[in-house]
Amino acid sequence: MITATLNGRSVQSYLCVVAMLMLVFTIGAASAEIKLNDNLSISGFLDMSTVTTMGDETETSLSFDQFEMDFHLNYGSVTGQVDIDSTDPDQGIKLEQGFVTYTAPEDALPGVSITAGRFLSSLGFEAAEPTGLYQYSFSEGIPYPGYQNGVALNVKPIKQAGLYVAFLSSVWDANETDAGTPGIEAQLALTPIEQVTAKIGYALDAMDDYTQTELNAWVSFAQGPLTLAGEIDLLGNWGADGNNGMHFLGMANVSLEDIISAPVGVTLRFSGISLDDSDTSTEFTFSPSYAATENWLLLAEFKQRLDAEETIIAFESLFTY
Repeated sequence: MITATLNGRSVQSYLCVVAMLMLVFTIGAASAEIKLNDNLSISGFLDMSTVTTMGDETETSLSFDQFEMDFHLNYGSVTGQVDIDSTDPDQGIKLEQGFVTYTAPEDALPGVSITAGRFLSSLGFEAAEPTGLYQYSFSEGIPYPGYQNGVALNVKPIKQAGLYVAFLSSVWDANETDAGTPGIEAQLALTPIEQVTAKIGYALDAMDDYTQTELNAWVSFAQGPLTLAGEIDLLGNWGADGNNGMHFLGMANVSLEDIISAPVGVTLRFSGISLDDSDTSTEFTFSPSYAATENWLLLAEFKQRLDAEETIIAFESLFTY
Protein backbone atom coordinates (compact mmCIF):
# COMPACT_ATOMS: atom_id res chain seq x y z
CA MET A 1 0.00 0.00 0.00
CA ILE A 2 1.42 3.39 -1.05
CA THR A 3 1.36 5.99 1.70
CA ALA A 4 3.99 8.52 0.56
CA THR A 5 2.97 12.15 0.11
CA LEU A 6 4.64 15.12 -1.54
CA ASN A 7 4.38 18.47 0.26
CA GLY A 8 1.06 17.53 1.84
CA ARG A 9 -0.60 16.53 -1.44
CA SER A 10 -2.52 13.26 -1.82
CA VAL A 11 -1.03 9.99 -2.94
CA GLN A 12 -2.23 10.82 -6.46
CA SER A 13 0.80 13.09 -6.87
CA TYR A 14 3.11 10.22 -6.06
CA LEU A 15 1.36 7.94 -8.54
CA CYS A 16 1.77 10.62 -11.19
CA VAL A 17 5.54 10.51 -10.66
CA VAL A 18 5.54 6.72 -10.95
CA ALA A 19 3.57 6.99 -14.18
CA MET A 20 6.15 9.44 -15.56
CA LEU A 21 8.94 7.02 -14.66
CA MET A 22 7.14 4.22 -16.52
CA LEU A 23 6.86 6.55 -19.51
CA VAL A 24 10.63 7.04 -19.45
CA PHE A 25 11.34 3.35 -19.90
CA THR A 26 8.55 2.98 -22.46
CA ILE A 27 10.11 5.68 -24.65
CA GLY A 28 13.65 4.36 -24.19
CA ALA A 29 16.88 5.84 -22.85
CA ALA A 30 19.32 6.17 -25.70
CA SER A 31 20.39 9.68 -24.75
CA ALA A 32 21.10 11.66 -21.62
CA GLU A 33 17.88 13.66 -21.98
CA ILE A 34 14.48 12.60 -23.34
CA LYS A 35 12.57 15.26 -25.27
CA LEU A 36 8.80 15.05 -24.80
CA ASN A 37 7.95 18.19 -26.78
CA ASP A 38 9.51 21.52 -27.75
CA ASN A 39 9.13 22.88 -24.22
CA LEU A 40 9.66 19.87 -21.97
CA SER A 41 12.31 17.19 -21.61
CA ILE A 42 13.27 14.87 -18.75
CA SER A 43 16.40 13.19 -17.46
CA GLY A 44 17.51 11.44 -14.31
CA PHE A 45 19.17 8.39 -12.81
CA LEU A 46 18.84 5.35 -10.58
CA ASP A 47 21.72 4.62 -8.21
CA MET A 48 22.42 1.45 -6.23
CA SER A 49 25.46 0.39 -4.21
CA THR A 50 27.00 -2.03 -1.76
CA VAL A 51 29.55 -0.78 0.78
CA THR A 52 31.83 -2.72 3.11
CA THR A 53 33.56 -0.83 5.93
CA MET A 54 36.48 -2.58 7.65
CA GLY A 55 37.78 -1.06 10.87
CA ASP A 56 37.35 -2.21 14.45
CA GLU A 57 34.35 -4.10 13.06
CA THR A 58 33.29 -5.06 9.54
CA GLU A 59 29.94 -3.85 8.26
CA THR A 60 28.37 -4.35 4.82
CA SER A 61 25.35 -2.56 3.39
CA LEU A 62 23.34 -3.09 0.21
CA SER A 63 20.94 -0.34 -0.78
CA PHE A 64 19.08 1.48 -3.52
CA ASP A 65 20.61 4.89 -2.87
CA GLN A 66 18.73 7.36 -5.03
CA PHE A 67 16.14 7.83 -7.74
CA GLU A 68 15.97 11.22 -9.46
CA MET A 69 13.84 12.70 -12.21
CA ASP A 70 14.62 16.15 -13.63
CA PHE A 71 12.13 18.19 -15.65
CA HIS A 72 13.67 20.72 -18.06
CA LEU A 73 11.42 23.54 -19.31
CA ASN A 74 12.42 25.69 -22.27
CA TYR A 75 10.52 28.79 -23.39
CA GLY A 76 13.29 30.62 -25.21
CA SER A 77 14.74 33.31 -22.98
CA VAL A 78 13.03 31.76 -19.94
CA THR A 79 13.97 28.26 -18.84
CA GLY A 80 13.17 26.25 -15.75
CA GLN A 81 14.18 23.07 -14.02
CA VAL A 82 12.51 20.96 -11.34
CA ASP A 83 14.34 17.98 -9.80
CA ILE A 84 12.57 15.45 -7.61
CA ASP A 85 14.27 12.53 -5.94
CA SER A 86 14.07 9.87 -3.29
CA THR A 87 17.06 9.02 -1.10
CA ASP A 88 15.17 7.89 2.04
CA PRO A 89 12.27 5.39 1.79
CA ASP A 90 10.69 6.93 4.91
CA GLN A 91 10.56 10.39 3.30
CA GLY A 92 9.25 9.31 -0.10
CA ILE A 93 9.54 11.64 -3.08
CA LYS A 94 10.78 15.17 -2.31
CA LEU A 95 11.70 18.34 -4.16
CA GLU A 96 15.47 18.68 -4.56
CA GLN A 97 15.57 21.92 -6.52
CA GLY A 98 13.32 24.10 -8.63
CA PHE A 99 14.28 27.35 -10.33
CA VAL A 100 13.59 29.68 -13.24
CA THR A 101 16.32 31.37 -15.31
CA TYR A 102 15.92 34.43 -17.52
CA THR A 103 18.65 35.00 -20.12
CA ALA A 104 18.93 38.54 -21.45
CA PRO A 105 19.06 39.17 -25.23
CA GLU A 106 22.57 38.95 -26.67
CA ASP A 107 22.32 42.32 -28.36
CA ALA A 108 21.31 44.05 -25.12
CA LEU A 109 23.13 42.28 -22.26
CA PRO A 110 25.36 39.52 -23.69
CA GLY A 111 26.10 36.68 -21.30
CA VAL A 112 23.75 37.90 -18.54
CA SER A 113 21.21 35.65 -16.81
CA ILE A 114 19.19 35.75 -13.58
CA THR A 115 18.08 32.66 -11.66
CA ALA A 116 15.49 32.57 -8.87
CA GLY A 117 14.28 29.68 -6.74
CA ARG A 118 16.00 26.75 -5.06
CA PHE A 119 19.29 25.82 -6.75
CA LEU A 120 22.68 24.21 -6.12
CA SER A 121 25.65 26.16 -4.75
CA SER A 122 28.30 27.11 -7.27
CA LEU A 123 31.23 26.24 -4.98
CA GLY A 124 33.32 23.10 -5.20
CA PHE A 125 35.01 20.86 -7.73
CA GLU A 126 33.18 17.65 -6.82
CA ALA A 127 29.62 17.31 -8.10
CA ALA A 128 26.62 16.93 -5.81
CA GLU A 129 25.15 14.04 -7.81
CA PRO A 130 26.69 10.61 -8.51
CA THR A 131 26.37 11.26 -12.25
CA GLY A 132 29.02 14.00 -11.98
CA LEU A 133 31.50 12.22 -9.72
CA TYR A 134 34.65 10.43 -10.86
CA GLN A 135 34.36 7.93 -7.99
CA TYR A 136 31.70 6.66 -5.56
CA SER A 137 32.37 8.74 -2.45
CA PHE A 138 32.87 12.42 -1.72
CA SER A 139 36.25 13.72 -0.57
CA GLU A 140 37.17 13.62 3.13
CA GLY A 141 35.39 16.34 5.13
CA ILE A 142 33.79 17.93 2.05
CA PRO A 143 32.58 21.40 3.18
CA TYR A 144 30.62 22.66 0.16
CA PRO A 145 27.19 24.23 0.55
CA GLY A 146 24.31 22.30 -0.98
CA TYR A 147 20.99 23.50 -2.28
CA GLN A 148 20.04 27.09 -1.52
CA ASN A 149 17.05 29.42 -1.72
CA GLY A 150 17.63 32.80 -3.34
CA VAL A 151 18.40 34.84 -6.42
CA ALA A 152 21.58 34.55 -8.50
CA LEU A 153 23.15 36.71 -11.21
CA ASN A 154 25.45 35.17 -13.79
CA VAL A 155 27.55 37.39 -16.08
CA LYS A 156 29.73 35.89 -18.82
CA PRO A 157 30.58 38.57 -21.39
CA ILE A 158 33.39 36.47 -22.91
CA LYS A 159 34.07 32.75 -23.21
CA GLN A 160 37.18 32.91 -21.04
CA ALA A 161 35.65 34.55 -17.93
CA GLY A 162 32.43 34.64 -15.95
CA LEU A 163 31.15 36.10 -12.67
CA TYR A 164 28.46 34.59 -10.44
CA VAL A 165 26.81 36.30 -7.44
CA ALA A 166 23.95 34.90 -5.32
CA PHE A 167 21.89 36.41 -2.51
CA LEU A 168 20.48 33.66 -0.30
CA SER A 169 18.32 33.08 2.75
CA SER A 170 21.12 30.76 3.90
CA VAL A 171 24.28 29.36 2.32
CA TRP A 172 24.49 26.05 4.20
CA ASP A 173 20.95 25.46 5.50
CA ALA A 174 18.65 24.46 2.63
CA ASN A 175 15.62 24.55 4.94
CA GLU A 176 16.24 28.13 6.09
CA THR A 177 13.81 30.64 4.55
CA ASP A 178 14.28 33.57 6.95
CA ALA A 179 15.95 36.37 4.98
CA GLY A 180 16.71 38.24 8.20
CA THR A 181 20.06 36.46 8.43
CA PRO A 182 21.04 36.28 4.74
CA GLY A 183 24.01 34.71 3.04
CA ILE A 184 25.98 35.58 -0.06
CA GLU A 185 28.01 33.57 -2.54
CA ALA A 186 30.29 34.79 -5.33
CA GLN A 187 32.53 33.05 -7.83
CA LEU A 188 34.93 34.01 -10.60
CA ALA A 189 35.38 31.39 -13.35
CA LEU A 190 38.31 31.51 -15.78
CA THR A 191 39.01 29.38 -18.84
CA PRO A 192 42.24 30.85 -20.25
CA ILE A 193 42.65 27.93 -22.66
CA GLU A 194 40.32 25.13 -23.66
CA GLN A 195 42.03 22.52 -21.49
CA VAL A 196 42.12 24.56 -18.25
CA THR A 197 39.29 25.65 -15.96
CA ALA A 198 39.92 27.64 -12.78
CA LYS A 199 37.35 28.89 -10.28
CA ILE A 200 37.62 30.87 -7.07
CA GLY A 201 34.57 31.45 -4.90
CA TYR A 202 33.61 32.87 -1.54
CA ALA A 203 30.59 32.22 0.69
CA LEU A 204 29.48 34.04 3.84
CA ASP A 205 26.53 32.97 5.97
CA ALA A 206 25.23 35.02 8.89
CA MET A 207 24.08 32.43 11.43
CA ASP A 208 22.15 33.32 14.58
CA ASP A 209 25.26 33.64 16.76
CA TYR A 210 28.20 33.69 14.34
CA THR A 211 29.23 34.23 10.72
CA GLN A 212 30.67 31.29 8.80
CA THR A 213 32.83 31.66 5.67
CA GLU A 214 34.42 29.53 2.98
CA LEU A 215 37.01 30.47 0.37
CA ASN A 216 37.05 27.82 -2.37
CA ALA A 217 39.55 27.58 -5.22
CA TRP A 218 40.11 24.79 -7.72
CA VAL A 219 41.73 24.22 -11.09
CA SER A 220 41.35 21.37 -13.56
CA PHE A 221 43.21 20.30 -16.68
CA ALA A 222 41.64 18.01 -19.28
CA GLN A 223 43.52 16.78 -22.34
CA GLY A 224 42.44 13.70 -24.24
CA PRO A 225 42.02 10.74 -21.84
CA LEU A 226 43.57 12.56 -18.85
CA THR A 227 41.88 14.84 -16.30
CA LEU A 228 43.75 16.41 -13.37
CA ALA A 229 42.30 18.57 -10.59
CA GLY A 230 43.40 20.28 -7.39
CA GLU A 231 41.33 22.11 -4.82
CA ILE A 232 41.67 23.97 -1.52
CA ASP A 233 39.04 25.39 0.86
CA LEU A 234 39.86 27.86 3.62
CA LEU A 235 37.20 27.64 6.32
CA GLY A 236 36.55 30.56 8.67
CA ASN A 237 34.66 30.46 11.99
CA TRP A 238 33.51 26.97 11.07
CA GLY A 239 30.63 25.67 13.13
CA ALA A 240 29.33 26.78 16.49
CA ASP A 241 32.80 26.37 18.07
CA GLY A 242 34.28 28.94 15.68
CA ASN A 243 37.15 26.84 14.32
CA ASN A 244 39.25 27.73 11.30
CA GLY A 245 40.40 25.02 8.96
CA MET A 246 41.29 23.78 5.50
CA HIS A 247 39.93 21.16 3.11
CA PHE A 248 42.01 19.93 0.18
CA LEU A 249 42.00 17.37 -2.63
CA GLY A 250 44.05 16.23 -5.60
CA MET A 251 42.58 13.98 -8.28
CA ALA A 252 43.64 12.23 -11.48
CA ASN A 253 41.32 10.41 -13.87
CA VAL A 254 42.43 8.56 -16.98
CA SER A 255 40.47 6.73 -19.67
CA LEU A 256 42.06 3.44 -20.75
CA GLU A 257 39.77 2.91 -23.73
CA ASP A 258 42.45 3.68 -26.32
CA ILE A 259 44.89 1.30 -24.62
CA ILE A 260 42.74 -1.77 -23.91
CA SER A 261 39.86 -1.12 -26.36
CA ALA A 262 37.28 -1.16 -23.56
CA PRO A 263 35.37 1.72 -21.89
CA VAL A 264 37.35 1.55 -18.64
CA GLY A 265 38.52 4.47 -16.52
CA VAL A 266 40.60 4.81 -13.36
CA THR A 267 40.49 7.57 -10.73
CA LEU A 268 43.04 8.31 -8.01
CA ARG A 269 42.23 10.85 -5.29
CA PHE A 270 43.87 12.14 -2.13
CA SER A 271 41.88 14.45 0.13
CA GLY A 272 41.62 15.65 3.70
CA ILE A 273 40.43 18.24 6.17
CA SER A 274 42.12 19.99 9.09
CA LEU A 275 40.36 22.02 11.80
CA ASP A 276 41.75 23.88 14.81
CA ASP A 277 40.17 21.53 17.34
CA SER A 278 41.00 18.20 15.65
CA ASP A 279 43.76 16.30 13.92
CA THR A 280 44.06 16.27 10.14
CA SER A 281 41.85 13.60 8.59
CA THR A 282 42.97 12.20 5.22
CA GLU A 283 42.01 9.46 2.76
CA PHE A 284 43.29 7.86 -0.44
CA THR A 285 40.91 6.50 -3.08
CA PHE A 286 41.42 4.16 -6.04
CA SER A 287 38.36 3.79 -8.27
CA PRO A 288 38.08 1.85 -11.55
CA SER A 289 34.91 2.14 -13.66
CA TYR A 290 33.35 0.40 -16.65
CA ALA A 291 30.69 1.83 -18.97
CA ALA A 292 28.60 -1.26 -19.75
CA THR A 293 26.34 0.80 -22.06
CA GLU A 294 25.82 4.49 -22.83
CA ASN A 295 23.39 4.63 -19.90
CA TRP A 296 24.80 2.10 -17.42
CA LEU A 297 28.01 2.70 -15.45
CA LEU A 298 29.57 0.13 -13.12
CA LEU A 299 32.09 1.44 -10.61
CA ALA A 300 34.25 0.11 -7.79
CA GLU A 301 36.01 2.10 -5.09
CA PHE A 302 38.75 1.17 -2.64
CA LYS A 303 39.28 3.88 -0.03
CA GLN A 304 41.77 3.93 2.81
CA ARG A 305 41.24 6.45 5.59
CA LEU A 306 44.81 7.10 6.65
CA ASP A 307 44.14 8.59 10.09
CA ALA A 308 41.45 6.15 11.24
CA GLU A 309 42.96 2.88 9.93
CA GLU A 310 39.70 2.19 8.15
CA THR A 311 39.22 0.59 4.72
CA ILE A 312 36.05 1.06 2.67
CA ILE A 313 35.18 -0.99 -0.43
CA ALA A 314 32.19 0.04 -2.55
CA PHE A 315 30.53 -1.16 -5.73
CA GLU A 316 28.04 1.04 -7.56
CA SER A 317 25.51 0.62 -10.37
CA LEU A 318 24.43 3.91 -11.94
CA PHE A 319 21.76 4.02 -14.67
CA THR A 320 21.04 7.36 -16.35
CA TYR A 321 18.30 8.42 -18.71
